[in-house]
Amino acid sequence: MHSAPGFIFDLTSSKLETHLSDFPKYRYSQILDWIYKKFIFSPQEMTNIPLKLREELSTKFLYKYPCIIKHEKTSDKTIKYLLNLYDKENIEFVLINSKKRKTFCLSSQVGCPVKCKFCASGAFGLTRNLLPAEITAQFLLGSKLLDCYPDNIVFMGIGEPLLNFSNLVKSLNIICSPEYIDYAARRITISTSGIPKGIIKLADLKKQWNLAVSIHAPDDKTRAVIIPDNCRFSLEEIFDACKYYFEKTGRIITFEYTLIKGVNDRLSQADELAKIAKKLRAKVNLIPYNPTQNSQFIRPDDQICNDFANRLKAKGINITFRIEKGGKINAACGQLRAGNITQI
Repeated sequence: MHSAPGFIFDLTSSKLETHLSDFPKYRYSQILDWIYKKFIFSPQEMTNIPLKLREELSTKFLYKYPCIIKHEKTSDKTIKYLLNLYDKENIEFVLINSKKRKTFCLSSQVGCPVKCKFCASGAFGLTRNLLPAEITAQFLLGSKLLDCYPDNIVFMGIGEPLLNFSNLVKSLNIICSPEYIDYAARRITISTSGIPKGIIKLADLKKQWNLAVSIHAPDDKTRAVIIPDNCRFSLEEIFDACKYYFEKTGRIITFEYTLIKGVNDRLSQADELAKIAKKLRAKVNLIPYNPTQNSQFIRPDDQICNDFANRLKAKGINITFRIEKGGKINAACGQLRAGNITQI
């Protein structure tokens, strides 16, 4: 992989002290300030650091950050970036712009093992987990592009975050630590296809991260049409884990529900979804299906989507009806990466 002790994007005081023990500790704070506050990643640009320390930092840690090899922008100013990693693998990072906020959509894996049938992320399976530094690097690269931190971050990019649990949490601990980035936990959303053990482990950390669960159907039979067997758990297991998460953290769960024509868009299914959401005090995020290449699924008509949304509202459910971002830039998760793979 690499001969250096690690990447510069997940540096901690303890790592610096271990590998640069000949220097006074206040220098560590200076280094961390350059990386996490000023978005300067090359030791040679850290002008208040002695030359000898900069040279050692360059030797002992890898600081080359993911390289942008392609980007696409739409009229609503959403920008999707294709990033090339140290081993030449690619991931996607998305900057979602709105009038009120800027949101980063981050990836957690190269590829995805879940392989939801409507999603391009898992089309080529899982290649590997992202390292903690690679997860944090997306956040820092986006912040460098903006010259500030975003208003929110969501782990809704390529991969299943809870199947890269350890690396995800290591990255989040740096992002949220007052010593490093000091980003508010309540501004972070972790999206999962529904991994019960992962949800429970996350709950036990008692952090204020938001949890979004992609259920996409109110019953297991319909859900089996959308999500393959290998990473699909029963809704009962998922809902039990969601209840536990709410009890441990006090954070309201969001159910993500992609509307697919003739599969999960009937009003009777809206009624069942409403019962589940009410029982678990959950919000619902409705997402009209965004077609991907070679998909067997079709997007419902706007009227059907609106009727489904209005039915949930009539049942007293708090919903968001996602305004599509990036509809003209391979917007569905994984499409930019998939397109790049097929061209090679």
